[in-house]
Amino acid sequence: MKKYIIIALAALAASVACSKVETAGLQKEVTFEVANRALATKANVKYDNGNFGTYSWFTAASGSDHADFMTNETVGLVGSVWKTTVNTFYWPKTGNIDFISYSPFNGTNATADSNPEVHQTTITYTAITVDDVDYMYADKVTVLTSQGATKDDVKDGVDSGYKGVPTVFHHALAKVSFQIKANFLEWGTAPNKTTWKLTVEDLKIGGLYTKGDLHLTWNGTEWAPQDANMIWENPSEKTSDQDLADNLILTTDYQNLAALSNPFVLPQALEAGIQKVTLKVKIETTLANGNNIVENYENTFDLAAISDLDYLQMNKNIVYKIQIKPTANVSTPDSPEDVTITYDPAVEDWDTVTSDINIQL
Repeated sequence: MKKYIIIALAALAASVACSKVETAGLQKEVTFEVANRALATKANVKYDNGNFGTYSWFTAASGSDHADFMTNETVGLVGSVWKTTVNTFYWPKTGNIDFISYSPFNGTNATADSNPEVHQTTITYTAITVDDVDYMYADKVTVLTSQGATKDDVKDGVDSGYKGVPTVFHHALAKVSFQIKANFLEWGTAPNKTTWKLTVEDLKIGGLYTKGDLHLTWNGTEWAPQDANMIWENPSEKTSDQDLADNLILTTDYQNLAALSNPFVLPQALEAGIQKVTLKVKIETTLANGNNIVENYENTFDLAAISDLDYLQMNKNIVYKIQIKPTANVSTPDSPEDVTITYDPAVEDWDTVTSDINIQL
């Protein structure tokens, strides 16, 4: 008996890949417009991760003077407006402000004591242990503080739509889930019909790294991780086996397996012998002649070995779809015709022996 496994990737798309220059319109107080608008190419998911933190730096119109503007300020939803909740900030008359935000808020308001550590061109997460926290970072945004319209604010008479600092977040972690089904559970037409019952008695995953570091550098258009493969650095501390299914009777429709202990996964390279899945399936077959047989199929496989996927990358939602063929598999996973039992009859030729045989009657 062989298994048939298909991998499906659902990428949770990064929403903005460039620094933007917008105006603040006629607003006086600094507010934020958070990841709930549609872009021309992809749709954003409405932000729903609680308060977030923001840092900003003021640059004078001359471009020669730079000053800290906000230092780890808490931004929350006040009524229908995202704004700083402890200290209130107002737009200067000239110059521009660079904003970098992260989520969820961490540390002490107005104190640069959070993880991540944020500077004008870097964001650094250190020794993060993955749990149920959705770590996110927003694109760096430069906002003009002048009151007049610019080409980016009004184009062809259409307002840009921003009512505050445009803040679009990206997920720093990855997500992994599993689905499973049987390729088929019956074949043929009665009375010449075979049926199967497949029960996943045990399905486990283990060896996922859970702790690491992330260093992001702003390259002028987007945040670039230190590892070009979009994974975290210095991975350590692996999970023990986690149950994904227990005595699950398969159907021919995909069933979602139990979620991992934590909803998020450290972005990491898939390595031979590290991230492993263990599968135990009971296969009960009712043959066309009415006889019954029972098989106990077991297999352990590496995530690294079952597809071309080499990494669990940042901001990606990876769905592993496992299909199990109830018979041996040679060439047609959705049919048992490739393993129909056939016969190759042959008769051994006579071995003729010549000898003198005297028969006395």
